[in-house]
Amino acid sequence: MTTVIGLSAKTTNLYQHARDIRIASQQQQNVKNSYKKLFFATRAAKAGNPKAQFDLAVMYATGKGVQKNEREAFHWFHKSARHGFLEAKYYMGISFQQGRGVRANAHLARYWFKQAAKAGDPKALYQLSQVEKALNHRAIKGGRYSMR
Repeated sequence: MTTVIGLSAKTTNLYQHARDIRIASQQQQNVKNSYKKLFFATRAAKAGNPKAQFDLAVMYATGKGVQKNEREAFHWFHKSARHGFLEAKYYMGISFQQGRGVRANAHLARYWFKQAAKAGDPKALYQLSQVEKALNHRAIKGGRYSMR
C-alpha cells in the first residue's frame, strides 16, 4: 500500500513538472510570437498598410507585445483612419471622447463617429448619439441654442 502511495506521489510530481515545463514553453512561445507580430506589424504599418497600422495601434493601446502607450496608439489609429480603415475611425472617436492619447474633444469625437457611422459601423452610430446629446446639453446649459 505504501508503495502505491509513493508511486502516486512521484507520478503526480512528474505530471506537475511536465505541466510547468509546458506552461513555461508556451509563455516563451507567446513572447516570441509577440515580438514577431510587433516586427511585421511595424514594418507593414510604416509601408502604409491600414490593417497593420490598426493592429499596431491595438498593441500599443492594450500593451500586448509592447509597453502600453496611448499616445503612440492614437498616432497609429489616426494613420489607419486616414487610410479609410473603418474600425480605426471608430477608435479615433473613442480616443477623442475619452481623452486617450490625446486631449478630450467632443467635436472631434463627433466628427470621427460620423465618419465611422457613414461607413456602416453600428457602434459608431450609438456613440454619435451619445456625443450629440452631451454637446446639445452643454449648448442649452451654456445659454446657446446651437444645433451644429
